[in-house]
Amino acid sequence: MTTTPTSLSPKLSDMAAAAKSDRNRAVDFYRAAAMLCVAFGHWAAIVIGLDANGEVFGGNALEYNVDLSWMSWLFQVMPLFFVVGGFSSAMSLDSHNARDGRPQDWVIARLRRMTAPAAVLAGSWLAIIAVGFALGVGNLVGIGAVAAAIPLWFLSNYAIDTAVAPYVLPAFRKSPKLVLGGGIGLYLALEALRFVEVDGILGTLTNIRHLNWVLGWLLFQVAGFAWRDGMLPTGKNLVAFAGVAWAAAAAAVTVGPYPMAMVHFDGIVHSPTYPPSLALMLFGLAYSATALVFAPAISNYLTKSAKAWSVVVGANAIAMSVYLWHMTAAVAASAVFYAMGWLPTAAVGSADWWFQKAPLMLASTVILVGIVSKVSAVERKSLLAPRTPWNGGPASMLFTALALSGAIKAWAGGNITAATIGCVVVTALWVGVIKTPTTPKPLNAK
Repeated sequence: MTTTPTSLSPKLSDMAAAAKSDRNRAVDFYRAAAMLCVAFGHWAAIVIGLDANGEVFGGNALEYNVDLSWMSWLFQVMPLFFVVGGFSSAMSLDSHNARDGRPQDWVIARLRRMTAPAAVLAGSWLAIIAVGFALGVGNLVGIGAVAAAIPLWFLSNYAIDTAVAPYVLPAFRKSPKLVLGGGIGLYLALEALRFVEVDGILGTLTNIRHLNWVLGWLLFQVAGFAWRDGMLPTGKNLVAFAGVAWAAAAAAVTVGPYPMAMVHFDGIVHSPTYPPSLALMLFGLAYSATALVFAPAISNYLTKSAKAWSVVVGANAIAMSVYLWHMTAAVAASAVFYAMGWLPTAAVGSADWWFQKAPLMLASTVILVGIVSKVSAVERKSLLAPRTPWNGGPASMLFTALALSGAIKAWAGGNITAATIGCVVVTALWVGVIKTPTTPKPLNAK
């Protein structure tokens, strides 16, 4: 039996008070903190400035100064987010399955929460693109549209992991060693193809290593399942495990063949995320294990402090909006600074560059606050809306998730044509397929 909220805009204090006393509140804290870290990390790493000739140039700071790779060890939080997502998915699936719910109904509920705010972003950028081309500045707007999509690869992968979660979780619980061991073995076999250089048909076949786009992040989700089920080390054993993982990650980028950076940028060899490299997997394992060491203390503190817990609940209520719109805010701020002649001109990574960049980051923050105040209502409504079932079977649900993933991937693909097509498809999928039906069936309908 699912209760329907009396209001889609409840008081923050009511939302905070609704949490059960045994809730692992560290999960909520890490989810919100991850989104904020991603926004700040992207703002810190993005480069848009004026060269000696007064021409605009842009990219990732690591392209211009690889010594800034240390930043990625602070702000690459996506592995932890997938672990947290696995924990939350397992908890939610347990509740759903206790009501004899169908897998596809759980998946569509999760996708609706994710797609609703993404569709608003897609529709907004379609309008911006249309106006830009009408005014004759389509190329500049296109650059902005692509830049705004930089973080969206996460949604592409998360859509697939969410769609398969109802099937992976029971398989993992039935045979944890087989699922985890088999997954790691397959991942390593595909990762080995990263170092195979052949031409022709065999060269094309080595592209199957990109299956690790899904498998790599899925393994972090499985780690979240294991966390939920109490299968991970605790206490001193977890501290020791984290230490070993950090040592392995450090070895991979010093003795091993992998770059120090834990984020992708143009020209990087053995990219850490295209697809997830072994170095990133080790780093993500270490980062997540360290977070889990502190999780009990964080959860206990948030249980005792109603004020701190309310802040976490409030942050989670806008986390997806912050994630989706933070690069749009940066694009808008950069456009203003370009018009005013305020873009940074100092060497990337220098003290002067950081000094010139600080006002741009502040402006991005102000613009983002304004945007989120307007669009976050969509996110809150999607979180609190009554659940309605998927009008189809598991296969059609999986196909829809795949189509959504592909559209988001195209949107973040790096050119205006792909971005436009991706925005169109995301919007169309939301309006025509994913959005809650106007005449919902009972949730327990078979």
